[in-house]
Amino acid sequence: MIKKLTHDETAYFCEQLALMLNAGMQLSSGIEVLCEDIDDKRIISICSSLLDDLNNDETLAQAMESSTVFPDYVIKMVRIGEVTGELENVLVGLAHYYEERAELNRMVRSAVLHPMMLLVMMTAVIVVLIVLVLPMFGDIFSQFDSSITESVQLTVDVAYGVGTAMLIVLVVIIAAAAVIAILSNFSGFRHKLSSFLAVFPLTSKISRSFSLSKIAGAMSMMVSAGIAPDEMVEYAAELIDDKNLREKLEKCRERLLAGEYFADVIASSGIFPAVHARSLKIAYSSGSFEKAWRKLSDRCDEKATESAASIVSFIEPSIVIILATVIGAILLTVMIPLMNIMSVMG
Repeated sequence: MIKKLTHDETAYFCEQLALMLNAGMQLSSGIEVLCEDIDDKRIISICSSLLDDLNNDETLAQAMESSTVFPDYVIKMVRIGEVTGELENVLVGLAHYYEERAELNRMVRSAVLHPMMLLVMMTAVIVVLIVLVLPMFGDIFSQFDSSITESVQLTVDVAYGVGTAMLIVLVVIIAAAAVIAILSNFSGFRHKLSSFLAVFPLTSKISRSFSLSKIAGAMSMMVSAGIAPDEMVEYAAELIDDKNLREKLEKCRERLLAGEYFADVIASSGIFPAVHARSLKIAYSSGSFEKAWRKLSDRCDEKATESAASIVSFIEPSIVIILATVIGAILLTVMIPLMNIMSVMG
């Protein structure tokens, strides 16, 4: 089974397919040329699969679905583009959309990776303290008479206990992070994790920022492709795992099917902040809704990026402070008795 395409690879494929259509090439001919210019065996295999299906008179959407490597959203949007005659515009929008998603994913990985590196460093330092430093101090204290040894043994034991407890906590955190990283390769687990982060108090705000970015980006693309409002809302709901936002989008679709005006439905839905909702409503009245959705998408992307950056800027210093405090406390519990002994001997 071929591995699913990453966001960057999806954006690349959509961009290349859009360029082929813009140049007036048949997709089968364009993909054949694309196969000749690529050295990656995996990408060549995907291109060959698409080419075989297209040569058998299947549509691009059917070929993508048969390859099993393209996201479901891409397949659905390509199918709509083929029906509406807006395939090139859809592919251009998909390329832009997945480029933005790739950038957001890099921000999220950065927000997670840097703190984990600090945790690993913190664990290594504490291991050195427990395995090398504390036993060394124990040997030093054992050279004094029994009365002195007994008076400081308690502090050494406390230091050893604190270090061991912290080490266990850090190992559990790192092991849990490793398990999550492995399980995140499975789509089912990713959906469950996203749903949990959407309701967890410490992560719900940033999770909502990323969900709004996805919604705005998809809406912007679908508006430019001329997709019906009720279908736009339906497809946007499939992109996110935030239960609250999905329910709001489903209610929007029900109102749209009942004949309500799209701008009024979005403005009163509570999905976007009030200031953005009013801007969209004004834009629909003036006929500049495509531009308004593009601006809203950019603003939501900036907000999501800022949220990820704020996590990095907050977590990293916090871990450094905790690292310094714990290590300092462990050393002080041993150094203070040693300094007292030295002062008495002096």
